Amino acid sequence: MKFLDKIANIMVILGVIVFLFLVARNEYARYHTGTAVSVAMVGKRVILPGARLPQDRDSLIFALSTTCHFCKESLPFYQQLVTRSDGRVNLVAVLPQPQAEAQMYLQNASIPISQVVSTGLDVVGVSATPTLLLVNSKGDIKKLWIGLLDEKGQQEVLSAVVPALNSASPM
Repeated sequence: MKFLDKIANIMVILGVIVFLFLVARNEYARYHTGTAVSVAMVGKRVILPGARLPQDRDSLIFALSTTCHFCKESLPFYQQLVTRSDGRVNLVAVLPQPQAEAQMYLQNASIPISQVVSTGLDVVGVSATPTLLLVNSKGDIKKLWIGLLDEKGQQEVLSAVVPALNSASPM
């Protein structure tokens, strides 16, 4: 009887280890999607009901959620990004929460984005938050960034968005 108890305990421990490994792997993949996903989405068209994309410039779509801790950790960078854009780039925020809650979230974070769309993130082809999509006037994805960005990723976003602003501004 004691031998069977030991075997049962070992099997339970192995089962828990396998379960924890699978959960950890899925959580990591959720917020650290590879470049294969990013590359596959480039060129696809985003159709976002309720948002207007100006014909004369690119737009930056912020796919966020009020419940995402990576989104909250990214707020200081988003504040900097909005400030650096100085109103010369079209900014759109997409959140799955109700409109009033989404607008309040951005207002409390001091991120003045006038176009806030309340819809499922799957509408823009996003499965992880935060995600930034740089799209042209037709909604075609030019670049995207998924997850909490490190310093290198933040610089990449700024260099992709700010030069576009400089070329669009009159000299």
